[in-house]
Amino acid sequence: MEEGRTLETATVRLWPGEDRRSCCSPGALQMAARTASHLGLPHHVVDRERAFAEEVVEPFVAGYLAGETPNPCVACNPGRLATLVGLADELGLAHVATGHYARLVWRDGEPFVARGADPVKDQSYMLWAVPPAVLAHLEFPLGDMSKSETRAAAERAQLPSAAEPESQEVCFAVDGYQRFLEDRGVAAEQGPIVTSDGAEIGRHEGQWRYTVGQRRGLNVSAAAPLFVLERRAAGNVVVAGPREALSRLDVPLRSVVDRGIGDPPGLEVQLRYRSPSVPVASVERHSRGRATVFLQEPFAGVAAGQSAVFYRDGVVVGGGLIGAPDAS
Repeated sequence: MEEGRTLETATVRLWPGEDRRSCCSPGALQMAARTASHLGLPHHVVDRERAFAEEVVEPFVAGYLAGETPNPCVACNPGRLATLVGLADELGLAHVATGHYARLVWRDGEPFVARGADPVKDQSYMLWAVPPAVLAHLEFPLGDMSKSETRAAAERAQLPSAAEPESQEVCFAVDGYQRFLEDRGVAAEQGPIVTSDGAEIGRHEGQWRYTVGQRRGLNVSAAAPLFVLERRAAGNVVVAGPREALSRLDVPLRSVVDRGIGDPPGLEVQLRYRSPSVPVASVERHSRGRATVFLQEPFAGVAAGQSAVFYRDGVVVGGGLIGAPDAS
């Protein structure tokens, strides 16, 4: 508004839950409408509940049952943002401004996502799968701001949402993914906890209750702390071992998007949200969108189903989904 541009607001309805911690709940929609009214702007609501269930929620459940740790935000952003861009086009508006803490840069006429200025809130990792055709219509006004600066700006504008709580990383599972899966009918099923050499050291109530790198909740007595090294859906097995066994130098990928990944030096890869990126030693390309990335230094806690996002000078140049350890 301060820049004199025509503005309208929109919210995508994704999930029917009532919890205000969810960024897509009915309560959040009401807050968005109040904020738009406060600013004197039109507010549109677009319904994507069915598409969200098919594209995000069902694969999320299937991923955990298959022994993976999926990231639903990565799966959600392409469709949600494409929907908003489509709405903007219908309204005769050129761009969509989102609340992501990321930046957009242009190189040789092509749009790329870049890291946000605030490393604590940077969300570029979540946007690697958004296609260039959608990115070209986006703006990230919060990309150069910190969270505290955003809240201060909202307070100055006296926005109703200025004091709203942070949304949860998994917006449809605000009470935790285990509770969500249980509510979806995923049953407890006992299975073995084994060491890397196959020796059984305990029992669990379902491999989907764990994630790679987890220490708490194993309930296994051992001379040294044990961590979840792997979840094997076939056989409902959880593999546990010492922390040093978590570290890996090779990471298999599938569904790779390459927008100029290239080769080292200068290439980095981020293997989990909020984890620091690590320098890449090499990338070995395979057929059918698969690759293996070799790291210059070990990374602890590589989890199948998470995203591997490639950066060069802070700009996202590609990404892929992490596969199982033997899926090269």
